Formats: sequence, structure tokens, C-alpha cells
Amino acid sequence: MLIEFIQGELQIKGPNYIVIQVGGIGYRLFTSSFTLAKLPPVKEEVTVFTYLHVREDELSLYGFLSNEEKKIFVTLLQVSGIGPKLALAILSHLSGSELCRAIVHGDTQTLLTIPGVGKKTAGRIVLELKDKLQKEVLPEEELSEIGSVTMNTDARSEAISALLALGYSVAEAQKAVPVSKEGQDYSVEDLIRMALKQIGK
Repeated sequence: MLIEFIQGELQIKGPNYIVIQVGGIGYRLFTSSFTLAKLPPVKEEVTVFTYLHVREDELSLYGFLSNEEKKIFVTLLQVSGIGPKLALAILSHLSGSELCRAIVHGDTQTLLTIPGVGKKTAGRIVLELKDKLQKEVLPEEELSEIGSVTMNTDARSEAISALLALGYSVAEAQKAVPVSKEGQDYSVEDLIRMALKQIGK
């Protein structure tokens, strides 16, 4: 069963959910804090894009005001260890554009400010989603806006993410991976080798 969106009268605003009445049926949808903040007052009509999460013992609907936020939510679910509740918590702490910027820049420090996201999860998010977000999720204007910064930081960000995946702390990884100076063009592998050598001293 696929439910692409729901259009109806907003009946209830809860702390992390809403209820929309369509005909004689009230649909309960879990939402991010950003979506809740943008919703109109109760009793007004809304259109909410939806994601249906299916488990053996439960069917849960998640609602988003934009299709872009829904796409980022679905993309987060592809990361091992992230379920819909954590994905929603992430989107309640960072807006979609803030989250995309953090991932594309390899900014694990920002990801670590999200409740429930530890260093290994932050590392996995960057490693597994960086390329995907650049190719599939971010709109062209977002890419052009952050592209110039990304070109200079890609190799270092990937090296830091690789060290995080190996179990090193964010502080250890950032301290060990050198910052390329003008004229230097290190590959990710070069940076990882240098970082491991530095950590081993």
C-alpha cells in the first residue's frame, strides 16, 4: 500500500505528531519539529507528503510538508542503524538543508550535536550518504552554493570519516588528518596513511 500524500483538515497537533481528518477518518502522522512549526492552525486544510513504515506488528505514517524533506528522510533510512524514529529526530534537530550541508562537508561535529547520534553513526551517515546526497537529493542551487567549499575539503572529510568508521574519536581524527596547503593535492588514501602514522607516534 502506497500513500503519497494526505490532504485534509488538521485536527490535532501533538508534541511529535499530527492528526489529519480525511472524510470520516483521522490519520495520525509522526512529524519533525520543523514541520510542526510550519503547519497552519488547527481546523485548516493541509497537504502532507507521507512515508508509510511497515513492521510485522505496526504500521506508522510519517508526514512532511515538502517532498524534499521526505526524500532526505527516506535517504537517512538507508544508513545502517538508522530507523524512522532516529531519522525524524535528526530532521527535528537540523533542517534538511543544514543536514545536507553537514553531510556533504563531512561535518561530523554538527551531526554529533543530535541526540541519539554517536560518533560511529555520524561517521556512517557521512560515509554512506555524501555521494548520494550530491548526486540525487540536493537541488542544483544547493550544489552550486556549497560546491566551491566541497572541492577543497572532500579528501580531508573522507579521510576523517574513514577514521571515525575505524573507531577513532572525532577529536583524534580531526587532529591527525593534515590540512592540505596550497599546491598540495593529497588523495584520501594519502591522508589516511599520514593520519594513522601520526596517531601511531
